[in-house]
Amino acid sequence: MATEEKYVKKGANETPIGYEPVDKDWGVGTSGMVKEPSPFSRINSWREEFIETPLTIDHERACLWTEAMKENEAKSTILKSARALAHVLRNVSIYINDYELIVGNMAAPPRSAPVFPEFSYDWFVDELKNDPFKERENDRYLTTEEAEEKLESIHDYWKNNTVHDMAREMMSEEELKGTGAYGKGMYMLGNYFFGGVGHISPNYITIFNNGWKGLKEIVEKKISQLDETLPDDLKKKEFYTAQLTVIEGTMDFIKRYAKLAREKASKEEGQRKEELLQIADNCEWISENPPRNFWEALQLWWFATTIILIESNGHSITYGRFDQYMYPYYKEDMDNNTFTKDFVQELIEGAWIKISELTKVRDKISTKSFGGVELGGPTMTVGGLDRDGNDATNDLTFMCLDATAHVRLHAPWMTTRWHSNSPDELWVKAIKVAKLGFGLPSFFNDECIIPSMTNRGRTLEDARDYTIIGCVEPDAWGQEYGWHDSAFFNINKVFELAINDGKCIDCSSECFRYDRCVGRGEQMGIKTGKLSEFKSIEEVKEAYQKQMKYWVDRLVKAENCMDFAHQERKPLPYLSLLINDCTERGIDVTAGGAKYNFNGPQGVGVGNVADGLSAINKLVYEDGEVSGEEMLKALQNNWEGYEDLYALVNSSKIPHYGNDNDVADEYARFAADAYCKQLENRPTAHGGVFQPGLYPVSGNVACGSVQGATPEGRVQSEPIADGVSPVHTKRGSHDVKGPTAVALSVSKLDHEIASNGTLLNMKFTPSTLAGEVGDENFISMMKVYFRRKGMHNQINVISRETLEDARKRPEEYKGLLVRVAGYSAFFTELDDSLQKDLIERTELAF
Repeated sequence: MATEEKYVKKGANETPIGYEPVDKDWGVGTSGMVKEPSPFSRINSWREEFIETPLTIDHERACLWTEAMKENEAKSTILKSARALAHVLRNVSIYINDYELIVGNMAAPPRSAPVFPEFSYDWFVDELKNDPFKERENDRYLTTEEAEEKLESIHDYWKNNTVHDMAREMMSEEELKGTGAYGKGMYMLGNYFFGGVGHISPNYITIFNNGWKGLKEIVEKKISQLDETLPDDLKKKEFYTAQLTVIEGTMDFIKRYAKLAREKASKEEGQRKEELLQIADNCEWISENPPRNFWEALQLWWFATTIILIESNGHSITYGRFDQYMYPYYKEDMDNNTFTKDFVQELIEGAWIKISELTKVRDKISTKSFGGVELGGPTMTVGGLDRDGNDATNDLTFMCLDATAHVRLHAPWMTTRWHSNSPDELWVKAIKVAKLGFGLPSFFNDECIIPSMTNRGRTLEDARDYTIIGCVEPDAWGQEYGWHDSAFFNINKVFELAINDGKCIDCSSECFRYDRCVGRGEQMGIKTGKLSEFKSIEEVKEAYQKQMKYWVDRLVKAENCMDFAHQERKPLPYLSLLINDCTERGIDVTAGGAKYNFNGPQGVGVGNVADGLSAINKLVYEDGEVSGEEMLKALQNNWEGYEDLYALVNSSKIPHYGNDNDVADEYARFAADAYCKQLENRPTAHGGVFQPGLYPVSGNVACGSVQGATPEGRVQSEPIADGVSPVHTKRGSHDVKGPTAVALSVSKLDHEIASNGTLLNMKFTPSTLAGEVGDENFISMMKVYFRRKGMHNQINVISRETLEDARKRPEEYKGLLVRVAGYSAFFTELDDSLQKDLIERTELAF
């Protein structure tokens, strides 16, 4: 161990809770753009390099994977997958930059996207040739001629041989016409239809306790206990052999970094030489053994996660409860004077930049809808209860939040857990960080989430120990294959068909998939009658429920087709080492080996359906101001010629969700429950059941783009409401009574049935949250919201004027981070439609 003073703790800890004083105020709003936010020069220099480094695409992982698949053609799919991963780990180029204290990359240089042809590839080659990634307006990726040639050269091998190809062939025309890729966008399957499943959090304690050598011994023992005359055991032998293959490849991969660190150390002097030598020692040790201190544990943590990403490009590989599983190493090091608190804080902040460097290339349509997300989903959870029901807050909880305030990048997606006994100091720290304005951390309610998880069959202890996956999805980390965020289901589109006899509203809308979609009056869903024919709001609601069942049926079949395709063509033997029960049972995680198995598609547009029902009931059935036929004609004409009616449905004369109005809020609950109750508890293809969520990421923009005008006051192609937030249209916001009224309305939804997560976005003007009064107002509102069983909240703290100026002068706002939906991103990198949606959200004030 290096012994320079920097690494040795001397004297008492001057800051008893976290690194910075609990009540340190970093400022409000655009202070997220400060040039040197960290107290560590290394971190500031590295952060600046990160911001200036362009995104690129790297060919090595794709070519090595294809090479191995060809060489092992006669092997079973799981052995081919294992050998391909091991081949990549032993042969891909590796890197150590000048700032790193933990090392390892995702089979590509920092800020470079590896390619995963086994999931889907036709779109990639098509865009490579015809819509170059380097010419995009947003999420631009540079490529070299060599990379382009090599990536094109493997295309023939993957034709009709990908996960996507198999899933698509399994779906009927009825399922395909509901997709965003081949139909009208009733549901968008993008994450798992074109890429890896992801949305998991590994069991870090398993690898910390055993090391790779220990895991290898466990697998070897399982093999020794098999009776290969039994068919099931013979199949398990293939699985265990694949696991041994990836373990050996992993050990070799880590040792390659040890060797590289020693080579680089031989060319350095002073502190950096000592750092590199220690990095080499750390890697050499943890390539086989359990970690002995915080630095080694952090290095093992990083490799364990990064190799999951190399095996599969799944979105939202999540870092779990960092302050819990890392705390024993931190505490022992502090007690034994192994490291200074300064050094541990610097290690953590370096890890945050490493997470931010990870990236992923998506197709142009997904980029338009989910721009700026980079890799996406690297969530980290702190705070909350422990497995015994006690508060789990510790020193690392605060240090993680301090790191987020110091680094000020889009990752990790920091989430905080809350319960009635959460310490006041943590509330103060969390709001001080959130006020910086880049959307981190977000807030989750243990007292809603834990019951929702036990209701789906998890034990109380596992539910108490939950982490957040991706945007808002609760997960029993290390034990669950949840298929969270598996689709965006447009319930406002269901409502559109419900009032127009199963047809899209006939308007002049040109949706982004129009060349492939059913629309303009063609039959889309089942015949449920028209608004011009319905005699009461109850008939409207009945049509909505019938249309809902039809489309949830289609969604479930499409999801199961994708599920079977992943099992057949992309098993995950490496991930299966780090998810409980897979190794014990001898079953791959994709095939149901995990302790808990779910599928979690989410409904989008709760507020829209609520306000649409409210407008129809008020104007057509209660007041008789318009007929159902007139309302339908107004929609078919995109409100043109019906300007007075358009203004009326967007006015406060209509009860609107988000204003603590029981009438409108009851419609919101009905709209959400109709989806959730149709979906919940249906069986999945990998065991377990479906569980609904209510959140859009930023899919509300894409969902709106495939719709005509709708009765809550949208015009054609306008975004629908994000998450469980109220509606805002071009005409104006529907919530007009402030943030407390929003919180009260949202809390009337049944968040527990939406056990895959709900998402509430709020945008505050900076002056509203300034000072201690701003802190107290926000904390008081959140405590009321959580007492009423609201599940989640996240905030933007930024003015409309600042965002509009950033659109005009993007070069002046290169570091401006905003909360898009479940994720934060650089504002200037977002598609224009996403920027507009952010600008038009309601600005709240107490």
